[in-house]
Amino acid sequence: MKLLFIIFLINSPLDAVKKKYYKAIRTQNPLEAIEYYREIINDSPKSVYADSSLFRIGMFYYLISDYEQVINTLEVIYNKGQKSSLYRKACYWLKFCYQNREDTVKALEFARIIENLKEPINIRMENQKNKKETETSNQSVLYTIQLGAYRDREWADLFFLRLKEKNLESYFIEHREYIKICSGKFSTMAEAETYLAELKNKGFDGFIVKFEP
Repeated sequence: MKLLFIIFLINSPLDAVKKKYYKAIRTQNPLEAIEYYREIINDSPKSVYADSSLFRIGMFYYLISDYEQVINTLEVIYNKGQKSSLYRKACYWLKFCYQNREDTVKALEFARIIENLKEPINIRMENQKNKKETETSNQSVLYTIQLGAYRDREWADLFFLRLKEKNLESYFIEHREYIKICSGKFSTMAEAETYLAELKNKGFDGFIVKFEP
């Protein structure tokens, strides 16, 4: 009986879902990947992979500018509330979709939700001063905005074209198995933060990374 129980654990339905999820991630054909994600959502809607699958489907539609489909997909995560680990991300991208659709009322609604989700950050003034002094003295370090990271070239190319349509200059950085898409090069953190704010207003989320040229 104990042996049968162990075998059941090894071959549990969750393992099958996990395998299908990672198979979808490695699939180079986006449409084929979406079919895998939909199967995961239907077969195991309460698993940790269901929300991740929903989010990835939403991001595919965002890349092809189908904002209605993005909203329909990500609102499933949003309606789950903060019990979903992707609730915050869903709110961010819903805000950008409504901005792109020029629905300022809904965009503002999600902007307020995001603001309320932010945790208070206490930064001592002397730390800020030291940070600026470090930026000034270390001119060999550049800052850029990372907008995405993909394992598959086809997904990366789709996002790259999306940025090009918005007249945003971007470039690839290949790091291990990932293709990272970045935009802008700045000598100070302050310049990068200003540019990141501009990108967010245009509907693109990202974060600042530094590198040595």
